[in-house]
Amino acid sequence: MKIEVVTAIIAAIVAIMSAILSVYGQMRVARLSDRLAQQREVASREAQTTALMSKYRDPLLRSAIDLQSRLFNIRQNYVLHNFDQRSLSEQEYLINNTLYVFAEYFGWVEILRREIQFLDLGDLELNRRLSELLVNITKAFGTNHFNGQSNFDSTFQLFNGEQRAIGEIMMQPRSTDQTLGYECIGYAAFVQKMSDSEFARWFIKLKADLNEITTQSTLSGERLILIHSRLIDLIDFLDPRCVRVPLKYRTRIK
Repeated sequence: MKIEVVTAIIAAIVAIMSAILSVYGQMRVARLSDRLAQQREVASREAQTTALMSKYRDPLLRSAIDLQSRLFNIRQNYVLHNFDQRSLSEQEYLINNTLYVFAEYFGWVEILRREIQFLDLGDLELNRRLSELLVNITKAFGTNHFNGQSNFDSTFQLFNGEQRAIGEIMMQPRSTDQTLGYECIGYAAFVQKMSDSEFARWFIKLKADLNEITTQSTLSGERLILIHSRLIDLIDFLDPRCVRVPLKYRTRIK
């Protein structure tokens, strides 16, 4: 075979191999780019989740602390007993502030629920556990049955729709954040809004329960105890190292 033919064949083989290697290299680069893009997307979702939890963890934790503290004081420290011996201003404060700590908790839960629905959180264990804890508290407020007990204590009973309605009316657009989002109204604004019948009607049941407690010498409080226990579960999750809430302030009601 002539040298020219051999050279041409070799050149053709080299060209074919180069083309194959080039295509293979491009395919590897494409797969690597796709894998990196997927990793960046996962990292972005996790970063969004972390940022969201960081943004709302503290106010949700604070509202859970305030509510569980008030429930503890109602049950264990009898803060609403001997009510008629208090001044009118103190009576008004105790009722309004107790209504507020309920409402503030529902407000932050509703805000968190609305923010989360716009994010692709995947199946992150963090989000799953938080959702489970919030659902447990929602059920504690609304259930008619617990541990086989029917006709469960109706004090502080609020159904899911009522809880969400209170949460909605407690929300206001953030005034100091350029990003979209909400925050809860403060106590002063809450007291002012209670003069509005459309706003105040959502608190008729809770207020009636509080008024009944002030006139009773005893309080069965099965639902109160259940709500309090599940709030402690949420606090343990949000502050597992007891940085914000020392362990001694997480006493469960027996």
